[in-house]
Amino acid sequence: MPDRLWRDMIAEAAQDALPSQTPGWRSAVCAQGWQDATRLYTWPDGARVLLPLARSTDGTRTQYASWPEGWGVGGVVAAAGVVTADRAEAILGDLAALPADQVYLRPHHASVALWDSLVPPGTRRNPRMLQILDLEGGFEHVWRHRFRGTLRTAVRRAERAGLTIERDGTGRLLPEFDRLFELSLDRWDDQSDEPRGETRRRIRAKNPPTKFTAVADHLGHDCQVWMARHGGQAIAAVVTLYQGPYVVYWQGAMDKERAAPARAAPYLLHLVAEDACARGARALYLGDTYPGTSVTRFKKNFGPDEYQASGFWIPGRSRAHERRRS
Repeated sequence: MPDRLWRDMIAEAAQDALPSQTPGWRSAVCAQGWQDATRLYTWPDGARVLLPLARSTDGTRTQYASWPEGWGVGGVVAAAGVVTADRAEAILGDLAALPADQVYLRPHHASVALWDSLVPPGTRRNPRMLQILDLEGGFEHVWRHRFRGTLRTAVRRAERAGLTIERDGTGRLLPEFDRLFELSLDRWDDQSDEPRGETRRRIRAKNPPTKFTAVADHLGHDCQVWMARHGGQAIAAVVTLYQGPYVVYWQGAMDKERAAPARAAPYLLHLVAEDACARGARALYLGDTYPGTSVTRFKKNFGPDEYQASGFWIPGRSRAHERRRS
C-alpha cells in the first residue's frame, strides 16, 4: 500500500487517525518480521475504507492482524459515516475468508460496539480498558479540574526533588530506556502471581528492544523519549507518539527505588500533558490495559475518561475448514 494513498486516507478521516494507524507504524510492524497485507475497500459510490493489516507465517500457521497484540489500535481508517453496518459486515466477511488460522482485529474504541455486534461465530474477545485524557480548556483547566489532588501534590514534590528532564526524538535515549524497562520487567515479575519468570518472558516477547528502535526509526520525531534524571542517573522514562490532534503515552519504565521518592513517573506524564496542551492536541491517550490493574489505577490520577474496548480474534478460513472436517 503506497504511503501517499495511506496519507490521503488519513486526510479523509479528518484527523481521526492515531499514530498506530499511520504508514510509519506499518513499517515498524513489518520491521519486526510481519508482511504488509493492508486492504483498501472501495464501493461503487466512491466510498473508501483502509484497513491496516499485517501477515505472519511460521511455516505451519498463518495469521493476520490489525495490529498484532501489543501493537495497539489498527482497525479502519475512513471518513466519518463511511463505515456502515453493511460495509463493516463486508469487511469482516473478507477477513474471515483469508487463508489464516485467525485474524486479530483491534478497532478504534469508538467503533467497538459496531464490530462487536457483527463479528462471526467463534470469535474470541480480548477486553481492554482505554483511558483518554480530554485536553479541552488547556493545561490550566486540566491541572485544576482533571488532575486529582494527590497528583498535583506529587508534581509539586517532584519539582523540589532536583530532577533533570531530557527529551529526544532521534532514538538516542532508547538504550537508557531499555535499561529502565529491564528493571521494570523484574518488578512486574516479582509482583505477578504467575510462575517465576513467566511475566517477564511474556511482556518482553511482545516488547523486544528492536520494537522500540523500529518505531523510533520509522516515526522519527513523532516518537519521543522523555527521561527524568536524578544526580545524573536515569531513573524514569516514557515514550510518547504524535499524530494530528492526538498524543499517545505508549510505554513507561523506571527504577522504582530511585524514581518513587522523587515522584518522577507522574511528573514526566504531567509534562507530557502540558506539552500536548501547548501543541493544541485534543486528547492524550494514556494507553490501554486489562481492567482493574495497578497501571489503570495509577492513570486514574490524571482524570481520564475510561472506555471499554476490545480486540477480536476472528477465525480465518483455515480454522473454519478444520471445524467443518471435524
